[in-house]
Amino acid sequence: MKRPQFIVAVAIFLITHATNLQIPLYGTYAKMAGFGSGVSAIAFSTYIAGLVPTLVLLGGASDRIGRKTVILTSLLLACVATFLMIVQPSIHTLFVTRVLQGIGVAFITGTATAYLSTLMPQNATKVAAYVSLTTALGFSSGALFTNAALFYRYSLVPFSYWVVFILLLGCIGLTISIPEQATASAALIRLPSFSMGAVWAGLAIALAWSLAGIVGVILPTQLTRYGLPNWAGLMLFIITIAGVVFQPFARRLEARRSLQIGAVLLVAGYFSFTCGAWLGHLGLVLAGVAIAGTACYGFTYLGGLAEVVQISGTQSARFTSGYFVCAYLGYGIPVILIGFVSDKFGVMQALFGFGAVLLVCNALLFVRYQRIAKNQYLA
Repeated sequence: MKRPQFIVAVAIFLITHATNLQIPLYGTYAKMAGFGSGVSAIAFSTYIAGLVPTLVLLGGASDRIGRKTVILTSLLLACVATFLMIVQPSIHTLFVTRVLQGIGVAFITGTATAYLSTLMPQNATKVAAYVSLTTALGFSSGALFTNAALFYRYSLVPFSYWVVFILLLGCIGLTISIPEQATASAALIRLPSFSMGAVWAGLAIALAWSLAGIVGVILPTQLTRYGLPNWAGLMLFIITIAGVVFQPFARRLEARRSLQIGAVLLVAGYFSFTCGAWLGHLGLVLAGVAIAGTACYGFTYLGGLAEVVQISGTQSARFTSGYFVCAYLGYGIPVILIGFVSDKFGVMQALFGFGAVLLVCNALLFVRYQRIAKNQYLA
């Protein structure tokens, strides 16, 4: 990997890593202020409040003001967010921190992909691999780093905060040295772009990431009814790392084939961990989470991103921003809907009901990509 590509990849990793850095202390910060777990959940979701509007309104900003400038802005936001938690570790500060983190991730995802696409215009799969690998490793390792720091020495400001803060400062210095890319005479506020192909890829990643949200929020609630401890942290790590492990294999596949495999694995994984939760069988839950993870952060994520990069042309920042808008809406909205349905009908009824929707949608995606492949073969 050449130096600019490496620096951008490090920036993606550090920003996503910093985003989950405080998760192990959410409950502690809430209790200190006299709040319960509900406030912790609201603080976590505040991240989406910063991320989605930024993706929607400023997803193509780097086309106007420069990709390097936006990457630096993203790093600075992550740095400030981390520093705020160092100087004032509280649940109130966490709300501000989560908004800044959401904006920073929104900026880096589309912009970094576009920057790498310009450096490697003939290798969309490789670009998708860089972005998907670094984001997956970043999101999965932040909370683990803080857990390790707390195990060494418990503190409201564990040393992981300081280490990541210093690394972010160093990455800002390195990013200043990379070349800026040419800008276009376009409006600063440009909505994400969706072609028909990008819409289907967006649907695929929305369905995939909805499982990540369910694993983190809904599934642990059901498991506690069987006297099992809260396994949310481990399950989130498994669902991410399983995808990372299979990314080298997914990278060798054509984008549509990767999306087809992802559709099958999503359904298989979902019903495995749902049945495991229904039966109170932790092993089946963890196996299902791992299967689903191979699609969430492996086949579906990589295949969808590669397809969007391929069809984006000169609008890569806007197209990839649109792709991640779909991903994060999928991460958040189904969980909210399942939560409301669960309150009225029960957790398992809601999970199996969503499973029916997931099965139908992924079957349609599989058939569509099979039809496209057949048409290309006949042509």
